[in-house]
Amino acid sequence: MGWFAYSIWSSSSDSNQVIVKIPAGASFAEVLDTLTEAGLVSNSIAFRLLAVTTGSDGKIRPGTYKFTRGISNAALLNALVEGRSSVRMKVTFPEGSTIRRMAAILTREIGVDSAAFVRLANDRKFLEKIGINASTAEGYLMPDTYFLYWGEQPETVLARMSETFRAFYTDNLKKLAAAQGLTPYEAIILASIVEGEARTEGDRPIIAGLYLNRLRRGMKLEADPTIQYILPDGPRRLLYKDLEMDNPYNSYRYKGLPPTPINNPGRASITATLKPASHDYLYMVAKADGSGQHTFSRTGAEHEQAVKLYRKRVGTE
Repeated sequence: MGWFAYSIWSSSSDSNQVIVKIPAGASFAEVLDTLTEAGLVSNSIAFRLLAVTTGSDGKIRPGTYKFTRGISNAALLNALVEGRSSVRMKVTFPEGSTIRRMAAILTREIGVDSAAFVRLANDRKFLEKIGINASTAEGYLMPDTYFLYWGEQPETVLARMSETFRAFYTDNLKKLAAAQGLTPYEAIILASIVEGEARTEGDRPIIAGLYLNRLRRGMKLEADPTIQYILPDGPRRLLYKDLEMDNPYNSYRYKGLPPTPINNPGRASITATLKPASHDYLYMVAKADGSGQHTFSRTGAEHEQAVKLYRKRVGTE
């Protein structure tokens, strides 16, 4: 049935305008059902005959299209084959998305080749072309809402997202990184950890300040999000054996920051890292009240009590 193969709605600006979505992998029969139910094809036999005789029945491109009712079969078919009349789709990437998660979102929403996206996002030569001087684009792709065409090329999407990041991460912000004793890249690495840890806006600058305190004291960060990043079956609840993995991203074993960002942090986490709260906290544990907030401590003894209270409330002690 046509409902399976398409989404259709009228444009608010003109009742004669129709937006039709043709998904990847749709058969010609499904496409024809879609167009007929949208009121764009009145004679399905004539449309099928035209498509078959011109060899266009197997060349229709997936996408989201806007057409005017009354369009001729020839014009409609040509537009579908050439990909014309396509409209942009709204694609949103949540803060803290990894490259792989972004690739999955792009595949689901606009049919982008996820493998090609991931490959290019880790291709140093390509990254240099779009202004990224690193081995990976992780951390350089701004989570935001973008309007993209169905089947958009991975190169185009990566360039757009990195451009949006650069527009935000200005020289003035990079100077703030230096004030915290960080390079611009290190600030993004730390911001990605803050993004992975924080669940509330109020906690972000406090968590950033806490990690900076640990770095300045030569302490290991012991940040769970760095472990989640390297788990082949994550994210999931961490086990003690996970903390023993010999991996440079394991902040329970290695001091300092991991080699690269562990996700693509949003504006709020980057800002919190560059403008952290000033305090003496060195430890934190999640509260057991479902608020997403943390209990912060200055000493190991205080932290042990906070952990004990957490375990008691969640019933693990």
